[in-house]
Amino acid sequence: MRKSYLSLAIWGMLSPCGATTLEQLSLNDMIVKSTTIVHAKVTSASGAFRGVEVYTFYQIQVSETLKSSGTPAPTRIEVAVPGGTAKGVRQTVPGAPNLTIGGDYVFFLWNGSNTLTQILGLSQGLLQVSQDSAGNQIATRPAANEPMVDRGGAPVMDQGLTVRFSDLRTQIRKTLGTGN
Repeated sequence: MRKSYLSLAIWGMLSPCGATTLEQLSLNDMIVKSTTIVHAKVTSASGAFRGVEVYTFYQIQVSETLKSSGTPAPTRIEVAVPGGTAKGVRQTVPGAPNLTIGGDYVFFLWNGSNTLTQILGLSQGLLQVSQDSAGNQIATRPAANEPMVDRGGAPVMDQGLTVRFSDLRTQIRKTLGTGN
């Protein structure tokens, strides 16, 4: 009996942990499934334990609310991203985005049953806002490197996303049925 516990313990240490497989989300999926969509800048970040898991808690300053859950979105939101460093412990979560203090983003947010406000679809729900060579604001997300599946569970390759910010606003309004 003791030998089987030892074998199980060794197997547990050698088996891969923390694997992440993302379900591919279209832009319309993210618009519909998110509880809030905001254009905001990251103002600060701190790591903390939530149970045995480490989260990075980002404070964001909202400049524009593109979707709200019935009540106006606050101007400051705390967003929890799995992984980070807390009390000298570093945890990484494949697919979790890395945000930059001062970074300008569109956040597709949802509130989970654990009461944390999180980014929908991990890195899929975060678009960086910048300007193209013509001076237009664009929102981009590079292709995810993590394994991804479609709704049916078949493996797919992520293509990333680049969209003019004005077209993104229009797409959100159309998808939500709130105008052109």
